[in-house]
Amino acid sequence: MITRAKRTLDLGWLPALNPLVIALVLVVALPVVGIGSLMARAQESTPAAQAACATGTPGAGNTPAAGSGALCVTITMRDIYFTPNLVTIPADKDVTVELHNEGVTMHNFSVTDHKNSGVKNLNVSIDVDPGTTKTVKINAPEGNYYFYCNVPGHEAAGMFGYLDVKKDAKIATKSATVTPPAG
Repeated sequence: MITRAKRTLDLGWLPALNPLVIALVLVVALPVVGIGSLMARAQESTPAAQAACATGTPGAGNTPAAGSGALCVTITMRDIYFTPNLVTIPADKDVTVELHNEGVTMHNFSVTDHKNSGVKNLNVSIDVDPGTTKTVKINAPEGNYYFYCNVPGHEAAGMFGYLDVKKDAKIATKSATVTPPAG
C-alpha cells in the first residue's frame, strides 16, 4: 500500500517579505513609469515647448511679430516622428512652416500627391539635416493634406501627419496618434 505524506508549506516568512517585495517593485517600476511619462510628455505639443518661428515670434509661432501680418508654425522632426503631427492653418494665406530637425539623421518634410487624392499637389519636399532648421512657405486651398518624411523607412515607422487647411482658421497644433490614408 502506498501512502502519501501530506506536506505543508510554511508561509510564516511571507509577511516579513512583503515590505521588501513592495520596495523592490517600487524601485524597479517607478523609473520605468517615470520614463514612460516623460516620453508621453515629449510628444505633447504645447506653445511653450515649440521654438519660435523665424519671424521672431515667441511660442507656437501663430502670433507673428507686431504689424508683420506673417503667419508661421513650427514643426520639429525627431527620430522618428513629427511634433506636432496635426497642424491647422488658414486657407489661401502664406504660412511659413519652420522645420527643426532635432533627430540624429537627415529628415524630410513632404506634402506632395503621395496619399493626397482630391487636394492640390503642393509639391513640397524639404530635406533638413540633423541640428538644422529650414523654412517653407505654404499657401494652400482648403483641404486635409498628408505630410510625411520621404527618407526610406521613416514614413512606415510613423513619421507622418496632417495639415488641415481651413478658411479663416487660426493656427493650431496638436500631437496625437494618427493613421495614414490608404493608398
